[in-house]
Amino acid sequence: MLIAQAKRKENIIEYLLYMYQIEDIIRSLGMDMDRIKEVIVDGFDQPEEVKKQIYQWYIDLTESLIREGKSRSGHLDLLIKEVEDVQAFHTKLLTIYQDKKYQKIYEAAKPILKELVMRSGGKKLINEIDVAINGVYGYLVLKLKKVEISEATQSGISKVKDMLAYLALQYRLKEEGKLPLSSNEN
Repeated sequence: MLIAQAKRKENIIEYLLYMYQIEDIIRSLGMDMDRIKEVIVDGFDQPEEVKKQIYQWYIDLTESLIREGKSRSGHLDLLIKEVEDVQAFHTKLLTIYQDKKYQKIYEAAKPILKELVMRSGGKKLINEIDVAINGVYGYLVLKLKKVEISEATQSGISKVKDMLAYLALQYRLKEEGKLPLSSNEN
């Protein structure tokens, strides 16, 4: 909860990656609240009142996964909505804002995004940002498992990460009201 709140404020992409990890951790613990409390919540060096809030946050997430039929896979609806919002902003950067730097970074990542869609094996991906985030998440999972990753894959994911990093920075500026609106958006 505390980490998620900080990440959401600072970097939307890191927040989404973190929340995907939280979903997987909840599933890996069998969605068992006693295990979640023991393995996760009790490990926080926080006052008891804060631990209660953290525990409630995990209860709410677990119940949402169950209610939304995502006990085995998939992402919470609230995260899908966030991805859709980032996708809409991605499109605005490319078209309305015509951010030349972002356009260049995106063009470098575009072939990798297409390859990630092909490698998804039919997994339902909702948009390019979903593809990018899932690609980076998959890469991070492979690294955690210490799977050997080819230089070509590392190079490709690096381009996607560059795109997401720039996008996250611009998104934060937009949320803080520090990104000037184009005349088309006024």
